[in-house]
Amino acid sequence: MSNDIDAHEAFQIALNYCNYRERSQREVEDKLLSKKISKNIILSCIKKLKELNVINNIRFSQSFARGKNRNNRWGRNKIKYHLIAKGLNSEEVEFGLNCIEEEDYINSIKTSIEIYLKLNKKKDRNKLINHLISKGYEIQIINITLSGVDSN
Repeated sequence: MSNDIDAHEAFQIALNYCNYRERSQREVEDKLLSKKISKNIILSCIKKLKELNVINNIRFSQSFARGKNRNNRWGRNKIKYHLIAKGLNSEEVEFGLNCIEEEDYINSIKTSIEIYLKLNKKKDRNKLINHLISKGYEIQIINITLSGVDSN
């Protein structure tokens, strides 16, 4: 490990990284590790960032889940996978998933279906279902939503 970066400079790097958007604790740790900062300094930075409430995995989970569902139209399965990959524990993941309003969730899958149907001239139900599964939607929600679309 390099001793070129001291604790103050490491904290500034982490703070700037967190100012851009919400970050999970693991994201900040990985960022500091990529700068070849020692483990002790990283632990010190993380502790200070938590005390200042700059890092908060619960808040990150909520923001990430809502944002990915609203903006990217991701389903719960895909969001869950990405939250786990960002170092969140099961409680933090569940909190984030539970923050997605059911109405918003249904609207996002309906929007995904509409966009898919506009972009694909050939209406293949199985391909649509596979597309929605790849976006992380649960098969039960897909079937319920498609039955409502088919009847229109």
